[in-house]
Amino acid sequence: MKNRTRVKGKSGRLGLILAAAPIVLELLVTARNAQKKRARYTRARKRDRLIDSLLSGAQRAVGKPGKRRFF
Repeated sequence: MKNRTRVKGKSGRLGLILAAAPIVLELLVTARNAQKKRARYTRARKRDRLIDSLLSGAQRAVGKPGKRRFF
């Protein structure tokens, strides 16, 4: 019978990435919110909208609820 213990080295990397992903995501979102221009009626650039949508999708995948709006 083979010993089914995990091999040291590569096995912990995925767990480390999964544990660090929400923290890194929160730091990215915080930095992104600090960068945003606060103009009220200005439409964001296409690149900025893409970055924001990717970050919000990543937040939903991690399990953080999105912003709820009234309108």
